[in-house]
Amino acid sequence: MSGSTGFQCVPRASAILLLGSLLLACVSPALGISMRAEKGEPPLIITIRIHDYTHVPPETLARAEAVTSEILRGAGVSIVWVDCNVAVPVEQRQPACARPMGPLDFVLNFVDRIQPLSPNLREIAMGVAAVPPDGSQAYLAYLSIHQAAGAAQEYATPLEQVLGLAAAHEIGHLLLGENAHSSSGLMKASWGAGELKLGSLGNLIFTAEQSWRIRSNLLQRDRKGSYLFAEIRTANAR
Repeated sequence: MSGSTGFQCVPRASAILLLGSLLLACVSPALGISMRAEKGEPPLIITIRIHDYTHVPPETLARAEAVTSEILRGAGVSIVWVDCNVAVPVEQRQPACARPMGPLDFVLNFVDRIQPLSPNLREIAMGVAAVPPDGSQAYLAYLSIHQAAGAAQEYATPLEQVLGLAAAHEIGHLLLGENAHSSSGLMKASWGAGELKLGSLGNLIFTAEQSWRIRSNLLQRDRKGSYLFAEIRTANAR
């Protein structure tokens, strides 16, 4: 999976060393840790199709989606979730599951483990986003339920909280592009007790600069997609 980016939860002992600087980042406005969009600015709307290959309980999935939605909402992005349960026959799934992908459509796969996807993923990696190295648009990400459940148990954190935060991180990669990891906050490559604590308080978020980039990239994707679809419609009308 060329150009992919991994995410992991580190063992508890290592995470303690990261807590102080992260707490400072979250309380210091000078560092720009704010995910709020401009007041009155209409949110951009994206669609995320969930393909669950591990049978996460519906209530857990719904709460995880709510955690992710709240984080993206602060960055000025609203999410329409489409749960395309692979255990449900194709003809019984939501109609949107069969709709052609648009420029603001993304796919999030819940799998047991992500290590088989790439030899470059470490054993403790929890998520990966398929980000093309050529700069083309990314739309596909994976989360490991096995690793998420392990982190939830290790840090005494609800599974839906871990999944929601991890999903926001991977979606961040899809919206920000390659090399989107930061030294702290939501887009930090490795998390521990400090990050999950901040997440439970609603403080593991996108920075103001990341939020701006996300909205800018989405607007660009939407414009490119509109031009492409217009060209297709024109060609079909000839």
